[in-house]
Amino acid sequence: MQLHAVIVPPPGVIQAALEAAEGLSPPAPVVTEVPKHGLLDRIIGRRKVEPPTPPAVTLLTAAPEAVFVRLAKFGNVTATDAAGLAAALEEVAGDWRAPVLHVSTVRVAEADPYDVTAQLDGDVGALRDIYSNVIEVARLQRFYLDRRSFRSELVLGTVQVEDGSPLPDDLAGAEAPHQGVRWSPSHITLLRTSFTDAGTTFAEVGRVELAHGAEESDALTGA
Repeated sequence: MQLHAVIVPPPGVIQAALEAAEGLSPPAPVVTEVPKHGLLDRIIGRRKVEPPTPPAVTLLTAAPEAVFVRLAKFGNVTATDAAGLAAALEEVAGDWRAPVLHVSTVRVAEADPYDVTAQLDGDVGALRDIYSNVIEVARLQRFYLDRRSFRSELVLGTVQVEDGSPLPDDLAGAEAPHQGVRWSPSHITLLRTSFTDAGTTFAEVGRVELAHGAEESDALTGA
């Protein structure tokens, strides 16, 4: 199985960010009716020119279960190795402080595949510490991972143009502020991914609890 360590935000955080991302896409092009030619136009052979219709831009949203903060991707892992990793994380993660986070911006990437992301703000330093700790525990368990893969963001989907045309200049790299609610993860999720003809499926295979303090008391709890 493909194993990942992720942090899953509450469903309301994901839904609000997806709604904000929808606002980045321009409205569907308005089809204007071209007036019919009159008798004089037909006599002198004037041809009707249809105005070009811009291609539709679509936001392909990710499935809610696929929206999370990715801490580490372990690749193909046996059930035994996954259990050993979970046990090693459980021994130490209880001392890792859970961050309080919120979405501050939704953004379209400047280059293909034009991912749409929700940028996280708040206690991002503590989130990065959790990432570094997961990587270190994995290293001690003989997993060797890329330390440059971390992003404090949620990938919400991708933007595509109907006919495969380049994304409009005013949309590539576009961003909009979105002041999301404060939330704090209660745990790290170990997630298994499977690939089928119907697409990618996700299944939780373990939870590793984090430490909590008074500062998380009024924040939503991650699922």
